[in-house]
Amino acid sequence: MKRIFILILTLALVLGLCACGSASAGSLQAGFGRASIMPKTSVPLAGGDWTKRYSTGEMDDLSITCVALRQQEQTILLYSMDLITATDNFVDPTKAAISKATGVPQENILMNATHTHSAPAIRNDFDGVVEYRELFFKAAVQAATDAIADLAKAEVYYGSTMTEGMAFVRHYLLSDGSYAGSNFGNFENGEILGHSTEADGELQLVKLARKNKKDVLLMSFPAHATFNGGSAQTKLSADFPGIARAYVEEHGDVLTAYFIGAAGDQISRSSIEGEGKFQKDEYRPYGEALGKYAIDALGNLVKMKNAGMALSTVTFTGKSNKEKVEKFLEAKSVVAVAREYGVSAPETIAAARENGFSSYYEANAVKNRISAPATRSMELRVMKLGNLGFVFAPYEMFSTQGMYIKNNADCDMTFIVTNSEGDMGYMPSRKGIEIGSYEACVTDFAPGTAETLAEEFVKLLDAVK
Repeated sequence: MKRIFILILTLALVLGLCACGSASAGSLQAGFGRASIMPKTSVPLAGGDWTKRYSTGEMDDLSITCVALRQQEQTILLYSMDLITATDNFVDPTKAAISKATGVPQENILMNATHTHSAPAIRNDFDGVVEYRELFFKAAVQAATDAIADLAKAEVYYGSTMTEGMAFVRHYLLSDGSYAGSNFGNFENGEILGHSTEADGELQLVKLARKNKKDVLLMSFPAHATFNGGSAQTKLSADFPGIARAYVEEHGDVLTAYFIGAAGDQISRSSIEGEGKFQKDEYRPYGEALGKYAIDALGNLVKMKNAGMALSTVTFTGKSNKEKVEKFLEAKSVVAVAREYGVSAPETIAAARENGFSSYYEANAVKNRISAPATRSMELRVMKLGNLGFVFAPYEMFSTQGMYIKNNADCDMTFIVTNSEGDMGYMPSRKGIEIGSYEACVTDFAPGTAETLAEEFVKLLDAVK
């Protein structure tokens, strides 16, 4: 009898230890929330044809989406926002408001912009900015509280699919040997012969499968949202990321958050057809096509066995782009010519090219860098979910660097998120700088910084267990 009692006690202890081990690992929970961030008045828009644009209506809603992840005592909030950039002037106070309302530490809140050029240019001050900030903060807090209230046990599935003809590098080699350096229909002479750098068409998916609740899907895709043409030029829209998200939710019955991948030099297919300008509805079929790829891939996702969650941050300091700053001294003549003839006049374009710029805008943009500090710092953030890596880059990463990270990080899949966390702007590759791309003229950082950052992200991911 005594031996039986000892056996039962031993078995109980073993089971108890197993239970403790299981509890220490902790079950992953996921929740979803969304709120509108549509402005109530006209707001300035950014990007596109470089003219001052103000919104004159809307084509579809702008929203802020929050995915809450919780394991034991740790909660992480992932945000996707229908904005052109996630700049400090909105991100920092928004995080403070969210943290105050939810108790989630600010360092556990990660914010990404889908880079739609048809949303408020929040970097700028404008009439009504105070009112829009209040609207934005309330929407962000609402999305977070809804996501936390929606938390439910989740299993993780992941995978990717290659799209066909959905993303192109923005720099094109022309038949006369020159390059078209942007996506504004600036092809000039001859036909497009090929890409100057490799394009990435990989659509990445992470599904959080929940019991008795709708599943949550995270999408990352490397294509640049630039629908600005025709009658749509001043209409507010979430662009093709919003259409892709809505399509997946309608046809896949799964709540969806869209994140922009390494799309710093990649544009969608529509913008190299015809005049290279988006017209009123061209972003819709593009978004729907992307949504179809996502739905087709859902059945092929792989289940993750262990989904431990960890977050890591390091500070990176890089050298400023002094070469282009100094070049502005030579470009003063460009500004003088522009004032006399106009910014788009042939005389101005010729003067710009004589000084190594493709336009007055590129020459003038460098002016703001003259008083810039010798170095600039940024926070690099990564998350691990099991052996899935998540990169949150506070800049527009080129496709070549995105592919480098995906190919070299010791992860089952590396989910790339750019335009996040206090956006630092363009980060062109060495190749882009050699070509003389638009991004190279206005970046704040020296040549080689993009490649160094990609290497740092790989090291950071590999260090997180």
